[in-house]
Amino acid sequence: MNSERNTQSGCRRSSRRRQWTRRLPGFAGLAVPLVLAVGFTGVTSNALASEPDQPDGFSARILAGHTAFADEVAAQFRFTYKEPGDNPGELVADLGSAGTVVMAEVEWEPNGSSGWHTHPGAVVVAIVEGALEVTNADDCVTRTYQAGQAWLDPGQGNVHVAVNPSGEDRTRVYATFFGVPNGEPGTVHVPPADC
Repeated sequence: MNSERNTQSGCRRSSRRRQWTRRLPGFAGLAVPLVLAVGFTGVTSNALASEPDQPDGFSARILAGHTAFADEVAAQFRFTYKEPGDNPGELVADLGSAGTVVMAEVEWEPNGSSGWHTHPGAVVVAIVEGALEVTNADDCVTRTYQAGQAWLDPGQGNVHVAVNPSGEDRTRVYATFFGVPNGEPGTVHVPPADC
């Protein structure tokens, strides 16, 4: 597969379309590619010209970094948002190779923000304390997740921000990053989306 390095973002781009598809209701078994370019999905041209967004009141502690699977592992996640916005139907995040895994404990101070960012592969996030409001740039819908819940970020260019909505309590999560190329970051900050 031909690939090139985008030096501004640190994202790996490929000549092959992303394997992120939407399953449409009423069309069983038909996978339709999402109208998402590899890279900064949903970000306006004005935002692309600005500097990458920075986290505020946000910290991450790596628990296990770039741990390689002993066997060949591919991963496919299927999900449907309860608050669909512009994403009706089943979404599929398909990692041809799960690559290495990174695990982290992530914390937001009251009103803290992760900053707008993306991940090279899918991320499973389990909230253990507090709540988060997550907004994806492709539909600008804010979805709220509480302690005891988990959610999936499909990665592969999905630009989003996660904010602690509480002015008093912190939020803590455990995140497992799949498909992070060895030696590369699991998170890449990008210019803010126009949401």
